[in-house]
Amino acid sequence: MERLTSIFDLFGGVRPMARALGESPSKIAAWKRAGHIPAQKQAEVLEKGTCQGLALTAENVVFPLGRPSDVANTITATPAPVACPAQAEVQRTGAAQ
Repeated sequence: MERLTSIFDLFGGVRPMARALGESPSKIAAWKRAGHIPAQKQAEVLEKGTCQGLALTAENVVFPLGRPSDVANTITATPAPVACPAQAEVQRTGAAQ
């Protein structure tokens, strides 16, 4: 059976991932033990990883240890690349001041 690469492996391990995200290694290790990345951190993980040139997709963030094997065999589409702007900008329109 082929071993899937986890998102933690793609970052180079727990400590490099913690450095990239500005988090403690113990927090990243807890994510790894739990097998998931908190929803409020998923977008940041995806952004930081793609800015570092890692081939990450949203699937890597949602399934950080790899997709469950029963579903992995049914997906054949190649994920689209994610562009990383030099500076992320958030704009609100119609927000009350």
